[in-house]
Amino acid sequence: MIMGISFGRGVLFHDRHVLACAEVKDGVIHLWAEKMTIRTIAKLWYRIFFSFPWYYQLFHLLLVCYAVAAWLQPEWAMINPAWIGIYLAGFHFVFPRKLKKFHGAEHKVFSYQGKKSLEAMGEIARANIVNDGCSTNLVIWFFTGFLLTITFLPLEWSLIGGALTMLAGMFGDRTLRKSFRFVYQISAFSQKHFTTKEPDRMHLETAIRSYLLFEHIRDTTP
Repeated sequence: MIMGISFGRGVLFHDRHVLACAEVKDGVIHLWAEKMTIRTIAKLWYRIFFSFPWYYQLFHLLLVCYAVAAWLQPEWAMINPAWIGIYLAGFHFVFPRKLKKFHGAEHKVFSYQGKKSLEAMGEIARANIVNDGCSTNLVIWFFTGFLLTITFLPLEWSLIGGALTMLAGMFGDRTLRKSFRFVYQISAFSQKHFTTKEPDRMHLETAIRSYLLFEHIRDTTP
């Protein structure tokens, strides 16, 4: 199964065997691909974590420092550190603008049913920006469980409740879609209005080139 991941400078496509990336540096698209290894996964997460704008990284560093301080000296905590988990769970909603555009481009590449190519960029640009398999589904599942339990459970337990519904959405997706369509409708609305933005040509070209590289490596790797 092909999966896509967007980050602040580009788009990755991968399966269990190979990963392909297209990323923009100084206005130029750079391509690379590797077999899926521990080193490749580390490279992937490095790209994701360090592609955020400096003010995101500073804020996240402050969150880490606060969590450590609150763990070492609980009396220093002004707010419950568990709220950091809520922020991380809902991070899709505060993606930086560039990331939202790469996310939208990734979705359009998936949605386009024809043969992916640079020549088809115009048609891909008109494809649906909502992706049925987007990780936003799991975010909505998390907040479904969290909001259902926060009114009568402590924050930490509501966090666990959200994690459990997220796991249910992850492993019971096919079954739950039939009975809980509203969750996926909320996800589709969120994707369209909050977690993606209409991509520019650069974002579309980056996503298409990443997908084409993935297909090439996948089809030529023994």
